[in-house]
Amino acid sequence: MNKMKKMHCPFCGDKSYCHQTKPMELRYKSIPITVNQPGFWCEKCGEGVIGGDDRKATQKELQTLRAKIDGLLTPDKIKQIREKLKLTQSTAAKIFGGGVNAFSRYERGETPVPKSLSQLLLILKNHPNLLAEIKHTHKRLSI
Repeated sequence: MNKMKKMHCPFCGDKSYCHQTKPMELRYKSIPITVNQPGFWCEKCGEGVIGGDDRKATQKELQTLRAKIDGLLTPDKIKQIREKLKLTQSTAAKIFGGGVNAFSRYERGETPVPKSLSQLLLILKNHPNLLAEIKHTHKRLSI
């Protein structure tokens, strides 16, 4: 087992600061969620720094909570519906907008799905035959 390299804490100065994962309670609209948050944490004072990669580790989990509370599709549901409609991320972005990497960001939980798109995808999930009409309209408007 590798021993974690301890560094001096930038907050208290004690040599008990290292990269580790610890449970952390967060809230969204007063609803709590506990995530296992990686970061650089001080074992003495409890302070920590969460960098980019560490933040990404819990991003999808947090976006899933926000989506459920706000009545939007979760990242996994967006992917499930897109695949059911037999659309690539790129094609879905061309049809529905949001930019080249929009669906990738929605499905990774990096960006919340707009409410209008969430509702449209729910309709298409239940009525996939309507996608042909949307594709036809998209082609006609692109000319």
